[in-house]
Amino acid sequence: MKSFFKIMLALVMAFGFSVASVAAADETNSTDLTAESPSKVKPVFQGLPSSLEVGKKYKLTVNTEYVGELVDQGKFFFLISNGEKVESVKTTADRSKKKYTTTGYFTPKAEGTYILLFGIKQKSASGEIIEGNAETSFKPIDKNKINLTVSPNQITAKLGEEIPVLVTYNSNVTTKLEFNQKVTELGSSRKSGVYRKVFLWKPEKKGEYTLKVKASQTRYDRIETKEIKIVVE
Repeated sequence: MKSFFKIMLALVMAFGFSVASVAAADETNSTDLTAESPSKVKPVFQGLPSSLEVGKKYKLTVNTEYVGELVDQGKFFFLISNGEKVESVKTTADRSKKKYTTTGYFTPKAEGTYILLFGIKQKSASGEIIEGNAETSFKPIDKNKINLTVSPNQITAKLGEEIPVLVTYNSNVTTKLEFNQKVTELGSSRKSGVYRKVFLWKPEKKGEYTLKVKASQTRYDRIETKEIKIVVE
């Protein structure tokens, strides 16, 4: 926990977030990084779906109470991500509704846990700096994951036998299968986006082999591989 707090503190110093707010979040594990104080406001994330998909573009919206002149435009920063960043960030004021609205866009690249921080600064009529910090997290899912499997994983066979191998994978786009040994496709089926294909491999001599299977989708730049250990007696 101490090392985590040090990291958070460094990020706070680099991006202008409130040190007191981060300390409070570390102690309470709250998703709101602001404290109950006249010098604080509470930004609120709006409309973010409960479940996100990899490869899909999302709009981020944060509303913050209007208490004075904007000092720093709202900023998004990923504490944990896969290298993504929030783009086209813009903060606009709506004095009639007494709020600032900050928007931005990002596209999750991979499955995992994302932690997103937000910070904004205003100046009151008396010249006091008013800060607002918030945090949210989400776990995108990859609906286009190949989920390549092979069966069986280990085989013992006699020389001269044709060895059947079942390969399954998910796909809604063209998927290329490659083997490091010469195989013959025996049959295939597809149901609800899941492919099942049976291949035959016939060894030419006794020994231990590793049959490698690679599935690739160039459209999504995805590659998955599996191996089968084979002993031919």
